[in-house]
Amino acid sequence: MTTFRLINNVHGYHEAFVDFRAMRKQFDGVKVWFPQKNETLLDKLKADWRPVSVTFESDSKTNAVPDISVWNSSCLVLSTKAKSVLEPMLANIGEFLLLEDEFFVFNCLESIAGDAVDGSKSTFEIDAEDSMHIPKALTLLADKVAGKVLFKPGFAHNSFLLCDSAFKDVVEKHELGGVVFEGNLAKISL
Repeated sequence: MTTFRLINNVHGYHEAFVDFRAMRKQFDGVKVWFPQKNETLLDKLKADWRPVSVTFESDSKTNAVPDISVWNSSCLVLSTKAKSVLEPMLANIGEFLLLEDEFFVFNCLESIAGDAVDGSKSTFEIDAEDSMHIPKALTLLADKVAGKVLFKPGFAHNSFLLCDSAFKDVVEKHELGGVVFEGNLAKISL
């Protein structure tokens, strides 16, 4: 099984930006870093969820609106088409919240621990101030990530999204644009 890092395709697609201020008002104690803490949102709702706005921006006006966009480091924004295609794979590993204009935010709650890292092929830069473990080279042990279609690295504060080849294949088969599947797991952007 091959693992990929999800990165926004900023050369062909806009990036999604969810109105977090409006979103936060609907929850008790949710901070902008909720995906890095791997926190559920639905358990913190004050009342029924009310969709908030999502905008799509980039440096190029000719970029397309994506079907999939990485938002807030380790969440996805999905079009209705993307949600219908991916929901069977994702329903048991996270939560969907409806946004305005028929988009959805997907809060991935699947995370892997440090024992999934192949220590002989991985190196990290340690930022002591933030106690962040930033991968310079990252290889995962296949048996530790087997069966995980979309997940976050708990050993790096759940700060990005990884997927397996099954997720990539479904996205490509259904021509869901917006992200690049990067084989170099330590690469941050295009």
